[in-house]
Amino acid sequence: MSSTQPPITRMLKTWREARDPRAVPGFTARYGRRRRKGLTQRDVAELAGVTEGWYGKLERGKLDQVGEEFLERIVRVLDLNDAQRAHLFFEANNYEPPPRPHPDTSTIDPVVSAIIHKMPWPAYTFDQRWDIRVFNEAAARDYPWMLHGINVMIWALTYPEARLQLSDWEEKWAKPMASQLRIVHKANPDDARLNEVCEEIKQRDEVARRILEDDVTTVIHPDGDRRRLFLPHRDEEAEVEFVTFGRLGNKTRLMVVMPGEIRQNAKDAMPSTMAQVLDGTPGTPDSA
Repeated sequence: MSSTQPPITRMLKTWREARDPRAVPGFTARYGRRRRKGLTQRDVAELAGVTEGWYGKLERGKLDQVGEEFLERIVRVLDLNDAQRAHLFFEANNYEPPPRPHPDTSTIDPVVSAIIHKMPWPAYTFDQRWDIRVFNEAAARDYPWMLHGINVMIWALTYPEARLQLSDWEEKWAKPMASQLRIVHKANPDDARLNEVCEEIKQRDEVARRILEDDVTTVIHPDGDRRRLFLPHRDEEAEVEFVTFGRLGNKTRLMVVMPGEIRQNAKDAMPSTMAQVLDGTPGTPDSA
């Protein structure tokens, strides 16, 4: 019977059944542990933000022409490599996929890049439009969407998998991030790329549009923020702290996503007065 199935059916079924649900950040926390590895058609549809019926048509080869953005969602959900991605596009639309987006190498700061790749924690750089320039292996491991050249704001505010990975998505993530974007956009109304990012967010997601246009949260930067999220192959929430640096000359910003326990470990190793300073509650040093 399998020989009568179109190639796209056999490929998608094989790929989703090989996908480990625990590798999808937040999946097992929301849907529970599975006895066997693999995603169902319903799982893939929900992660891609479409109906099960629509995804089912794709897997059965019943869609004549499939939007590239939809196919890219499937690529991310199933964690397809370049060869698998090419096969999916050929079978769905009979043409080669566009090249994966890559940053202009002339905009990459070699000094900051070297620092990032030495970091043991997830770290990445981004410009004033939140387009990612460089990220390290730890960032790709914990935040696999970075491998697809997606803008930070567009991913966090509009992608279905962001709502799965980011705990208390609207209050702790979407509203503060939309506030940052709103302020920068108002300060740079003629920036074409920034206008493009804002417009795409509004077009892609109605909740994100409402937050971006109507919410009154006021946040300028995330430096020092501690938030909770899910990481691949971990069933429980993790707490992280954002540590942000900037290089003034070219407006490069470097973000390090520190494990939440790092601060406590540092405090435990410090004298009590230094720990108080770290907490922002300086005490009175002992007399000499």
